[in-house]
Amino acid sequence: MDSMLFTVIVPSRGEEAKLLPLLEALGRQTLPRGRFEIVVVVDGAGVPEAALARAPSLGARIERLGTRAGPGAARNRGARGVAGVFLAFTEDDCDPAPDWLERAAARLAADPGLDVLEGVTVKPGGRTVRVRGDESPQYLPTNLFVRRSLFERVGGYETAFFDAARGIYFREDADFGFALEEAGARIGREAAALVTHPVEHPRYLDPLRWARRYEMDALLAARHPRRFRERIEVHRLGPWKVRRPIVRASVVCVAAAAGALAAGLLGLPRMAWPLLGIAALAFVPVWAKWRFEPLRLPVFALVPFALVLALLRGRARLKGPSARSRPGTSAPA
Repeated sequence: MDSMLFTVIVPSRGEEAKLLPLLEALGRQTLPRGRFEIVVVVDGAGVPEAALARAPSLGARIERLGTRAGPGAARNRGARGVAGVFLAFTEDDCDPAPDWLERAAARLAADPGLDVLEGVTVKPGGRTVRVRGDESPQYLPTNLFVRRSLFERVGGYETAFFDAARGIYFREDADFGFALEEAGARIGREAAALVTHPVEHPRYLDPLRWARRYEMDALLAARHPRRFRERIEVHRLGPWKVRRPIVRASVVCVAAAAGALAAGLLGLPRMAWPLLGIAALAFVPVWAKWRFEPLRLPVFALVPFALVLALLRGRARLKGPSARSRPGTSAPA
């Protein structure tokens, strides 16, 4: 196996409080230093002086996109002209375990036919970040290894899953994974290759930003209709599969609330109250996603409306020029 096994690629918005700890964690890797290199791509932001000063001693190279283009474009830029046989993706708010790369290297040595290796991303405390509905890969870019030749063959990450005007990105990881599958990739999972990710959406208004990302669903469904239907947010409830419960609950909640408002305006309270009850019941799964947190209830109450609006925006966005095609994935210089 080639001596330079991994090129670790990290998209970043240039936040020193995130980037420096990540660089230090990569500097503590137990895999011999000559077997991996590090490329950080700062996406449309300034590069912290402390990171610039620390990077050379860690063997890291820092590049910069002059205009914000999204994490997919940053990853594509980081993959240019590198030496690693595999690209190892993580993010600047993550904390890779010291043996992260060593564990991945051992698995790839034991199974040299693998093209893609998925590690495990956990929250502080050890719970997995994303619940697996089945054994299908999830392609989280916090902990993903992809053979560089295959990455180049599929064209990297699709940059259309980023909306520069609103800073929204979503589903580019699933799109990339589905493209790898369509290219015939052999995919494995290594539970011992661990990366810790902080708790998601901790700020008060973050649930609304989370809902707005669903604008990208229409594009993913258009590009990979079967896989979107069978794999995106499909959960098991005993012997049954429940598909996209939060999305469906949000649609019912919004429709029932709109019907109740219309009934009230028309002076039909006997119709309005049952519809309000349906809206309240449909809201319960949405609130449950956030573990019934009481302090942000006013924000959670807006989530179904923000999510449905995002779905509508996504359908309108899909009608734009070349939305269904695969635009070039080259990031701007």
